[in-house]
Amino acid sequence: MPTELKDIYMSFCKFGDPSNKGTMTGAKFFKFCKDCKIADSKITRTDIDMLFAKIKVKGTRTITFSIFKSAIPQLAAKKYGPGSEEKLTDLIKKNGFSKSSGTKAKATRFHDDKSQYTGVYKNGGPSSVSGHKITLSKMMDRSKANVRGVNYRYDHNK
Repeated sequence: MPTELKDIYMSFCKFGDPSNKGTMTGAKFFKFCKDCKIADSKITRTDIDMLFAKIKVKGTRTITFSIFKSAIPQLAAKKYGPGSEEKLTDLIKKNGFSKSSGTKAKATRFHDDKSQYTGVYKNGGPSSVSGHKITLSKMMDRSKANVRGVNYRYDHNK
């Protein structure tokens, strides 16, 4: 197997952990299978987890590149049938390196549509930076106020 496979393996090992020296966890093994389009209806997450548990050394949680290479024929046999390692290797090279796909928020009517805003968000609130002193008597005055909550008696913008 060419050195390209080693580079692809290392890109998945280092994904999210740049200091990784070349060990792959079960989660990264699944990410490798998913990003390289190995995982499908024939090879499910359960199959990948079972294969990882089978190939790793007992008592460890990671695999090395040599163990990883031993999984390729087993994945190929499951996906394409026996003796199809070359076809799987080509698929891995074609789909290559790890992909980062962040979560995108869906549009929310109450957040995105400003005409739906209510209360302080729609009208604004009283301003404490208007340059006018707020005293206890002004604060406790319960006479009529405008939509911003500013008392008409003390509204200096009239």
